[in-house]
Amino acid sequence: MEKGQDVTLYNRSRTWLSRTLTSPENPRLSPGFIATCVVIFLIALGVRFIHWEDYQLNIGTDQSGLVQRYKQQAQRMLDGDGILFTRDYEQHQSVQLLVHPPGYSIFVAGVFGLFGKSDDNLVLLQILCDSLAAVLVFLIGAELLPHAAAMIAGLLVAFSPHLAHHSLLLLPESLAVAPILIAVFLAIRARKKHRLVTVLTAGAMVGVACWLRSNNLLLAPFLALIIFITFERAWRLKHAVAFLSAAIVVISPITIRNWVVFGHFIPLSLGSGITMIEGIADYDKENRFGMPVTDDDAQLKDMEWHNRPDYVTLWRPDGIERDHYRFARGLEVIRGNPIWFSGVMVRRAGSMLRYNDSLTQGWPADTSQTAIVSAEPSFGHQLAVVDEPVWSSWPAELLAKGSVLSPQTECALAEDRETLSVAGDNSDFGAQFACPIAVKENTDYVLEVPINLIQGNLAAKVTSADRRIALASHVVPAHEKQRRRASEDADALDLDSDTNKEAPQKSVSSEALVGKRPMTYALMPFATGRRSDVLFVVSNNGRSSARSQGVLGHLELYEQGQTPYRWSRFVRPAVRGIQRNLYTTSHMLPLIGIGVILLAAARRWKALLVLLAVPAYYLLVQSALHTEYRYILAIHYFLFVMAAVTLGCFGVAMGQASIWTAKRFARPARKASGADSLALL
Repeated sequence: MEKGQDVTLYNRSRTWLSRTLTSPENPRLSPGFIATCVVIFLIALGVRFIHWEDYQLNIGTDQSGLVQRYKQQAQRMLDGDGILFTRDYEQHQSVQLLVHPPGYSIFVAGVFGLFGKSDDNLVLLQILCDSLAAVLVFLIGAELLPHAAAMIAGLLVAFSPHLAHHSLLLLPESLAVAPILIAVFLAIRARKKHRLVTVLTAGAMVGVACWLRSNNLLLAPFLALIIFITFERAWRLKHAVAFLSAAIVVISPITIRNWVVFGHFIPLSLGSGITMIEGIADYDKENRFGMPVTDDDAQLKDMEWHNRPDYVTLWRPDGIERDHYRFARGLEVIRGNPIWFSGVMVRRAGSMLRYNDSLTQGWPADTSQTAIVSAEPSFGHQLAVVDEPVWSSWPAELLAKGSVLSPQTECALAEDRETLSVAGDNSDFGAQFACPIAVKENTDYVLEVPINLIQGNLAAKVTSADRRIALASHVVPAHEKQRRRASEDADALDLDSDTNKEAPQKSVSSEALVGKRPMTYALMPFATGRRSDVLFVVSNNGRSSARSQGVLGHLELYEQGQTPYRWSRFVRPAVRGIQRNLYTTSHMLPLIGIGVILLAAARRWKALLVLLAVPAYYLLVQSALHTEYRYILAIHYFLFVMAAVTLGCFGVAMGQASIWTAKRFARPARKASGADSLALL
């Protein structure tokens, strides 16, 4: 009897799941449907604008060398130097033509040509595309799931801090997602309508994604296999071949260019060799295999492996042969250590499925960590030192008005009283010295801080009066390291002198430093919010073999005006609360896993296969190579659909349980009311 009850409960649960997760046969463009699309787009756009406000001073600084390379190629296109073939390819062939596909440079050139050379224009178009991607996820969900689950999926994409942040980076990864989403949506439509032109367009969209990111190369045959499995028998082979052929046709101009110019069959770009060996080094902490960790190390390894002292850059000379050799060396390690490398692939795939959490695995696994929106409106002006300072303090005044925050901290004025030395304690991140600064509420300021590092690790900060909230921070770089990095970036990228922009710092010759080094001026922008006092703080910045020590010069504070976009303070708490509590590994990953189980239990096998196709591709293929979170962004747009399945089913279950409970309590009330009526009669 109990076994029969279990079977009945199982069948009822499966029937309920199947009914709950059944999608409408043909989603209609009703006013409600269109309104949902508009709402999702506007929410996604608003969230990305808030992230843009928080991140605007860092636009173009992440991967700055790579950003400058894309811009340099775009400028050559605008100068009439060709899109695929350049007049001087013999001089620049390694850097300009092979390292990356030309799609993002074409995008940059188009935006600059139409709207002017502004990073803001690039960011605006990228966040518009990513906001449309949220709508595309809703459309994909609406084809496979009930509208409620599809709407939740679109909203999960809209609020995601990871996707919003990466849409601000001047890199092609976020932009490459939209063509993939379009391809999957059209493939789903083609399965219902059997239109060949729809399949051809879907394949072409995958080709467009390959123009932007070369790691999408094998996605076309992977999705063609999914089409072959999920389509009806009469259509599957024809449509799978059409899909793959369309993708090949779109990619072929790059392949032909590479063959004509270099005489090698290179479908998209070079780089598999260096990503292979650096990916091995990422997880070879004992350096058993002697693989390079960075591009600079790879160049030195090339010199060692080939006994060629003239290999002074990564790609010239013999860039193709060198990358093929790197790939071969990586395969040797894999063949000799298959179990170890399988574990690496599993760990790498696990890092792709992370969201924000406190777990530290080191770089590149920790690239999954992304800042959520700040609680208050951020600095919103152009970074500049204007007019006269509204506050300044010489080192002697700093020492007199400031406070030593640790018993082990030592502060001392130089003999000329023009610099203040701060030597910290043995803590990793402890605050060492603080000085109060009076400010206006809801105002933007720039604090100019002359500061140099003598030894250890130091950071300068502007914080709230209780030091609980950091309004601005600056990691103090070692002087020689900073100079050498700028020089290496310029050499490696073959940049013209006018394109090698520095970060927001300036160096001014001064004899005020020990060792006669020039003082480095850090510009620290911040918004005060509802504060009339802030603190300038010097703190340790991580564990160091030497006691942290730095020197400060004459501080000056410049007022920039009222903080713009103060209206955002009304929506920031809600957005921040959603991002902080939902987009964590411990919360999002169970939602995704349960969603997969629910779809499987409902026997929605084809929907499950379609939704997991893109994530499975990246988890299998990209896990064999060096991986950063930005390389695999596309998987999360589909995984959020799985999370939406869980949330949607939970919402339906709670709604039905509430109705059942209300009816249950209503029956005794009606009976009691009927009994009272009879008594009165």
